Amino acid sequence: MDSSVVIESSIRALWMSFVLCGPILLIILVIGLVIGILQAATSINESAVAFVPKLIGVAFVIAFVGPVTLPMFVDYVRSVIIAIPTVFR
Repeated sequence: MDSSVVIESSIRALWMSFVLCGPILLIILVIGLVIGILQAATSINESAVAFVPKLIGVAFVIAFVGPVTLPMFVDYVRSVIIAIPTVFR
């Protein structure tokens, strides 16, 4: 196995994880920041207050971004499975 194959596979895996997790982590960051500011302004220090908006935000992101990213992920997994015999040769 050549080192360029390992590097290329690693870069593709990192890019796929960025594409799949990036929107979800971004919405969690934004909602957490807004809720944190509101909690600091109102002196409400309840952790459950931040959980429900984050859960709703993640559900919306998955509903809107999921149909776009799922075919990308399926193509990536398919290409990885097809490349298995060439990698171990």
